[in-house]
Amino acid sequence: MKLLVGYTADQRGAEAIELAAALVQGTLSPSLVIAIVLPASTPFSAVYPGGDHGFDSILSAKVDEWAAHALNQVPAGVAVRVVARSVPSVAEGLMELAEDSGAHGIVLGGRKRHRAGFFMPGGVANALLHSSSVSVIMSSPQALASLRAAQGRITRMTAFVGDRPGAREVIASAARFATARGVDLRVATLVADSDVSDPATELNQHLVRTRKFLTELTDSMGLQASVEVVSGQSLDEAIESLEWIDGEFAILGSARLAATRRLFIGPKAQRILRQLNVPMAVVPN
Repeated sequence: MKLLVGYTADQRGAEAIELAAALVQGTLSPSLVIAIVLPASTPFSAVYPGGDHGFDSILSAKVDEWAAHALNQVPAGVAVRVVARSVPSVAEGLMELAEDSGAHGIVLGGRKRHRAGFFMPGGVANALLHSSSVSVIMSSPQALASLRAAQGRITRMTAFVGDRPGAREVIASAARFATARGVDLRVATLVADSDVSDPATELNQHLVRTRKFLTELTDSMGLQASVEVVSGQSLDEAIESLEWIDGEFAILGSARLAATRRLFIGPKAQRILRQLNVPMAVVPN
């Protein structure tokens, strides 16, 4: 398995490498491509009057320093190389590098903490979540703590799905991840009271139908998976009711309006992304 790491020379970059290494270890031909992508507008690469005054050499030396630091963080047994590129758009540069290198996904550092206590994707992550042709994988400080508690091992895969078309593709992606690592697969659906017209009379029947649908779907795919349908008065309450184990990894799908083989994260997935304290991937249709 090959992953592209969007690297920055800070804690978030280190977290991205740590997560990417955990995901590829134990897979066939584990490898990482560490991408140092610089905006074309960076002062180091700008053209200055009267020559560059050594800015190109300064940039080159700094990139070499960042590359050496990144390589030192990759555990033994994982093939790795570093690429550096100056591009007009960091997100577009990462997507181009992912396609050029044949990477299965792009890994980014920790999501930012919002004032209200939720995690929010940064500008680059947000752009990728609405246009990438490969999976976008993210973490957070709490998610990394969960991974470290499992000694850096992925222990279970959870696929978040609904009861509409598209669930099969997300489950299949999660199953491939689970098989590659030899871990259990869980299929989870979150149901809020607002998902039905009259919660008092319709909610229980809806939960039973949803569980039946997902159980039959996973059986038809020949998968051994646990199915959990969790409800709450709100989506946030349902998310909080879901239990996790150390080292768990979550997978979410794109919205139905996404173009084929492109990401477009929907509002429900955005709420899940904001609150989960485990590493996660959003996969294209």
